[in-house]
Amino acid sequence: MLANRTLGIRTLALLLQLALVALSFFGWLFIWESSVFESPADLQRYTLYGEFLLIGVLFAPGNKTEAMGPNKDWVNANRKSLRQTAFGMASVFLVCFAVKDAWVSRTFFLSYLPWLYLTLMFSNRWLPRMLGLWLFSGYRNERVALVGAVEMAGRIQPWLEGKSQLGLKTVGLVSCDPAPGAVCAVPILGHLDQISHILVSESITQLIVLNLSMGGERLRGLTQLCEQTAVRLLVVNDLDTYFNHNTTVFEDNGVRFIALREEPLESPLNRFAKRCLDIAVALPVVVLVLPFTNLLVWMLHRIYSPGPLFFRQSRNGMFGQPFKIYKYRSMHVNNDNENRQAVKNDSRIFPAGVWLRKLSIDELPQFLNVLLGDMSVVGPRPHLSQHEDMFVKVMKNYLIRSFIRPGITGWAQVNGYRGEIHNESDIQNRVQADIHYLENWSFSLDCLIILKTFKHCVFPPRTAY
Repeated sequence: MLANRTLGIRTLALLLQLALVALSFFGWLFIWESSVFESPADLQRYTLYGEFLLIGVLFAPGNKTEAMGPNKDWVNANRKSLRQTAFGMASVFLVCFAVKDAWVSRTFFLSYLPWLYLTLMFSNRWLPRMLGLWLFSGYRNERVALVGAVEMAGRIQPWLEGKSQLGLKTVGLVSCDPAPGAVCAVPILGHLDQISHILVSESITQLIVLNLSMGGERLRGLTQLCEQTAVRLLVVNDLDTYFNHNTTVFEDNGVRFIALREEPLESPLNRFAKRCLDIAVALPVVVLVLPFTNLLVWMLHRIYSPGPLFFRQSRNGMFGQPFKIYKYRSMHVNNDNENRQAVKNDSRIFPAGVWLRKLSIDELPQFLNVLLGDMSVVGPRPHLSQHEDMFVKVMKNYLIRSFIRPGITGWAQVNGYRGEIHNESDIQNRVQADIHYLENWSFSLDCLIILKTFKHCVFPPRTAY
């Protein structure tokens, strides 16, 4: 029920938003270029641009993450409005460039930018709320009673306040085991044993169960009672608290399962797309770039540290399978411990090797590992076995990273989690970033990481050494 209300309001708000944008576009056109309306050909041309403006606004991506805090509604509306403004005007200028239209007024579109943003800001910030209050007033209002623990009522209270625009009015809490002197965010209506009386006396139309832990027998009883009294029933999915981990629910051939995470790369199509991207990136690097860098690094070796061009080292790959990783040698041939982690001002690194590492040139031979299938362009960085043994002690879920191929670069690296590990939080941040990538992989995310990596190569972060 709630999902349908939310979807309906969002769809209706979007349609009205497009109508407002069209109205503001032609309204400002009448103010700025009123002569256009006297020529059907000119008006038709501007109408074409207006249509592409609406397409850009319609297909602009939403906010990936919702802002939090007291001004979250303003922040979220501002982010979405700016994105829609950018995509809308980009669509217009793209068409203008494609048809090479030198006649249309660029100054009109530039002057329209503030009005477009204000129109979008109004429609994103207030339109859904106004529609909700209008469409879900009167008998469409839902009188909501919560069932569960006092602390859970406090956690869900911000969500309930946000859904008040959809007609949800929280009456109070029916407590399973009320604690003496407990402070609750909503009025306590009574004990669960009194639920039948409370539903009638308080005219409850919506019951929200906050805890699955009350047991199957009680849940079945509440289900039967709600069905008999025409009360809608919702149950908060708090399975995460049982597993101490985020969960996902899916169905396969009629059997429902609970899993700990989504894994997009378990799809053969996704793996094929990722492998095509790997080859498309690695092959040109191996054929066109490596011959030049081989010569450059060989000359630096001759000057600063004669020895082999490549450095080969055993690393753990997918599912912990060992493989030999290729790198340009950046350290002297005879050093005390090749397996020791590099640190700032490391005496084992020869002078030119510092820049090879800082600019990530020493990583280029790993594109050979990509072609061999040991690595991917994007993925968790592979570590030495002895380092992994230490990291597992800090992060119990560290080995989850091995579900996918290791990479030359990754989500952790482009977010600044690279270089020397100083404390446990450094490990935790990297592992969390790697698991986030595993759970949220997409082709576009790989492309974004590759672009950010290129930027880091040109402008190395302070942690690069």
